[in-house]
Amino acid sequence: MTIPTETAERIATAVRTIATTASSRLGSDCIWHALACRHLLAREGIDDARLVAGYAAWRVDGKDPGAVVCHHAAGVPCDPASGGLLFHAWVACGTQVFDATTYQLGRKMAAMDAADGGRTPVRWSPPFLLVERTQCQSWRSVRDGFRAGLFCYDPIPAIAERVAGHPDTELDADAIALLEQVYGRVKRGDPLVVVGPCGIAATA
Repeated sequence: MTIPTETAERIATAVRTIATTASSRLGSDCIWHALACRHLLAREGIDDARLVAGYAAWRVDGKDPGAVVCHHAAGVPCDPASGGLLFHAWVACGTQVFDATTYQLGRKMAAMDAADGGRTPVRWSPPFLLVERTQCQSWRSVRDGFRAGLFCYDPIPAIAERVAGHPDTELDADAIALLEQVYGRVKRGDPLVVVGPCGIAATA
């Protein structure tokens, strides 16, 4: 099956609205975003979407050499002794890549700048990405290709296997009910303001 752009936009809006009001780990909650998207896609009859995990990177500015948000081992080595796992999660459906976390790119770059004192411009941070796999670039092309909007998504089966076994890969009943309620309002075009423990967000 193919994910229509309009469906992806509605789903991304619902997921983003909930995450920005309720997620205490905004910026490191890609598994939840992917699971939420997959659930809502199945609700729309697109039941062959799957959770994918691996490495990813996005170039957010075309002039600054360091304007790359990176969840990629080639760009940000992770010390095995730390027990950490550097990865990103997204949804794949046929030949499509669907990522509802790209609205966070500015936030992620700001966190990187806070750590190293930089002031990196962010000229590209789309609300979501729905692209064909063939549009993905290599990590080297994203790093060296001075053009905002380049991205790479590299699935790593071993990482996907670890992620699939994590307890966070299940949505609880409350999360599902909220997702479906907000998505229903978005789909009908009814404006909605969501108030959560982490903020306030509107769907329109």
